Amino acid sequence: MFIILKSGRGIIRMITFGVMALGVILDRITKFFVLSTMQEGESISIWHDFFYLSCIKNQGIAFGLFPNNKNFFIITTIIIICILLYYWKSIPKGNIWIQIAIGLILGGALGNLWDRIAFGSVIDFIDIGYNNYRWPAFNLADSIICVGVGMMLIDFMTAKKSNLE
Repeated sequence: MFIILKSGRGIIRMITFGVMALGVILDRITKFFVLSTMQEGESISIWHDFFYLSCIKNQGIAFGLFPNNKNFFIITTIIIICILLYYWKSIPKGNIWIQIAIGLILGGALGNLWDRIAFGSVIDFIDIGYNNYRWPAFNLADSIICVGVGMMLIDFMTAKKSNLE
């Protein structure tokens, strides 16, 4: 919707895979840093009481919900990745915005899938809040997924608005 390229399908598809690969690589680097420098449960204040690096192994999904369902989450993630890839094939070749969004979601999903397979849990480390009011810890893959989903929602809402006018 926002950025339309006239290049061939192959170049635009490479952008999706490049964004996905970059997401996975950055996610792996950040988690490697946390795992190699911190113990599970350890927190380091980065900026006052607002931002901490905390090494947390999350066996559940968002907010730590539904722990101890590793196999279910692995299978569900693989299904979601397959659905995204199927959808990705149907996107008009010039819609770079959605290509990037899908690359972000795939990169984040693969990063967290790697954790579940390798460690049996997802490594969360971004811990923000104030005093005792903390947001549940999350990781770079979670952030990448949220940005990708947000981009898809923006595209959907603006496309729908354009169709109504």
